[in-house]
Parts: sequence; structure tokens; C-alpha cells
Amino acid sequence: MPSKKQQLQQLLTPPPSAPIDEQRAAELARALAPISPAYLRRLLRASGLPLSPTVEGVLQDNLPNLARTLSALAAAYPQQPQQTRTLVFEAKAHAKLALRRNPNSAERQQKMDWIIRWLENPTIFPLWVQLQQRATETPPAPP
Repeated sequence: MPSKKQQLQQLLTPPPSAPIDEQRAAELARALAPISPAYLRRLLRASGLPLSPTVEGVLQDNLPNLARTLSALAAAYPQQPQQTRTLVFEAKAHAKLALRRNPNSAERQQKMDWIIRWLENPTIFPLWVQLQQRATETPPAPP
């Protein structure tokens, strides 16, 4: 019997022309049942195919991906406030666990701060994170 990954690859051949949205992800979950939502999300991310923000979720592997995925969820927030907040609350729980494992990690603390900032006001998060990134960039050396 093929693995879930192989089954997903078969289901996604040929690759879809539009990003995989929640409806398509639900269809894939039914076709691959039983499969956990987290594992399906991981497989979809690994596929390299475009995903809607609510299917991709929050990536915390590095700060640029965190900024990108939180900003995408901020754009989706007006149409899907409950779903986007749920995803960010889940990300906060994961970030909290990671921070407990290494409480002295400045990057993990920064990730937690960004998630909290998103939860405080998702609609301004993209602008806020741009300003944060500009403020922390090192200025060019004078000539």
C-alpha cells in the first residue's frame, strides 16, 4: 500500500493551477483518511505547491517565514477571522513550548512576540513587521 505522501502525490497529479484552498484540503483529507490535519498540512507544505494562507498555516522555522505567513493570515483575517485566529493561537502554543525548552533563545522570544503582536491587531501586523525589520537592519557603512 502506498504511503500517505505517495497517495497525496497521486491525488495532486497534475498539479492544480490555483493554490490549494480549504475546500480542496478537506477533499484531500477525506481521500487520505485517516490522516491528522497537522500531518496533511506538513505534506502539503512539502509538496511545494501554492497553498492558501489558511491551509499553509503559520511557519515558525525562521523569522522571514513567520513574517510571511502571519502577514498572509492578516490579509485573510477580514474574511475568515475565526479560522485565522485559531491558526495563530495554535502557533502561539507551539511557540510557547519551544520557548520553554530554550528560555534563553532571543529568536524564539522574538517569534513569540510577533505572534502576540498579530493576535493584538492582525490588520496592522504586516505594516508593523515591515517597520520592525527596517528598524533592525544594519545601516550601510559610511563612505
